[in-house]
Amino acid sequence: FYIGALFIGFALPLGVLYVVKMMDNKVKTRRDVENLLPIPIVGEIPSNEGNSLEIVENSSIIAEAIRIMRSNLSFVLPIKQDGLGQVLFVTSSLPKEGKTFVSTNIAANMALTGQKIVLVGLDIRNPKIHRYIATKNFGVTNYLTSKEANIDEFVQKVPEYDNFYVLPSGPIPPNPAELLLNNKVKQMFDELRQKFDMIIVDSSPMHLVADTQLVADYADAFIYIVRANYLDKDMLHLPYSLYQENKLKNMCVVVNDVNAKDSYYRYKYYSYEYKDDSNAAITESIVDKVRKILKR
Repeated sequence: FYIGALFIGFALPLGVLYVVKMMDNKVKTRRDVENLLPIPIVGEIPSNEGNSLEIVENSSIIAEAIRIMRSNLSFVLPIKQDGLGQVLFVTSSLPKEGKTFVSTNIAANMALTGQKIVLVGLDIRNPKIHRYIATKNFGVTNYLTSKEANIDEFVQKVPEYDNFYVLPSGPIPPNPAELLLNNKVKQMFDELRQKFDMIIVDSSPMHLVADTQLVADYADAFIYIVRANYLDKDMLHLPYSLYQENKLKNMCVVVNDVNAKDSYYRYKYYSYEYKDDSNAAITESIVDKVRKILKR
């Protein structure tokens, strides 16, 4: 009886954990995306333990991930035409995958390199840029509904940055799809290309509405955000079909909210955040190993 009870005590929780793991169909790591999508991955963003509604500090591990992503984008973007800026769209399958977080931070990071950057809020149904950057409540929708307005009237400079500007979404319109079919959308992108080196566009999710596909022709490249521990693997059929049918130009993937220990960012323990062999470092290492065993 003791042996049987001991066996059940081990087997029952292990069996439950195995069933729960088998039923969990969420994307977990970069490898999950690589196994299911033929799309190039330009970066992965570790989980943000701080305030996710702020532009990350330039010395953080997430800032380093953004810099790596920025470097990899140079292999995705087409050759730049003389005198004209490039347009980079950021989208995802569902809301809350971090496209506004990524687009805001990649724009801020590019601005630090000396390029003149504008962040455009084109998710006009559910704008969120104002959560990261304090902006006035006018922008894209005001420009598209006006006849004689100049784009310079709606572009706002981001404080504390020399080369970072934002064109917010503006008031939410009653007819978003029809507004995006307006001929002034082309005029807006043409003017922005002449004034800025890079136009980063925070667009709407692909699975819910067709807004992004209506303006996809204005893009030079697309970043498709896949959030770990949030998006079901079954949902990856959407970016897969978009890539196979070539509906989004120069498409690439960024895996967001990845556990740092499951990602390629092991340099956290290697370079600028390396700790010496102090007691605190040894204790932290032991705790990490115990947590890993418990997760198994």
